[in-house]
Amino acid sequence: MVWRTVTALRGPLPMFWPVYPNHPHESGRPATNRAPRAAVIAEGTPIALAMAAAFRITTIVAVGRKAQGAAIARNAVQAIPLRHRAQGGARIFATQLAQLDEEAQSET
Repeated sequence: MVWRTVTALRGPLPMFWPVYPNHPHESGRPATNRAPRAAVIAEGTPIALAMAAAFRITTIVAVGRKAQGAAIARNAVQAIPLRHRAQGGARIFATQLAQLDEEAQSET
């Protein structure tokens, strides 16, 4: 769903780098999903910010509240919030990403 949305964008392709780039799962059940804990988000944030700096990324988008609140806000980085696609948010995510792309295209 995410890649289908991204390939419809007119602007440059975004770089995705999760604040927590691993798969958080319930202990002993690797096929499950759970929200990443604050400690691992805090560990992953400097890596995400270093990637943005290395690629000279000036627009940062936080997908979901974990990325926006727990990680990005603590580092005084302005991030545009998008709805996470999980839990029924896929359509909102796609709409918000398309709007962001349209805004970027109108600024160029």
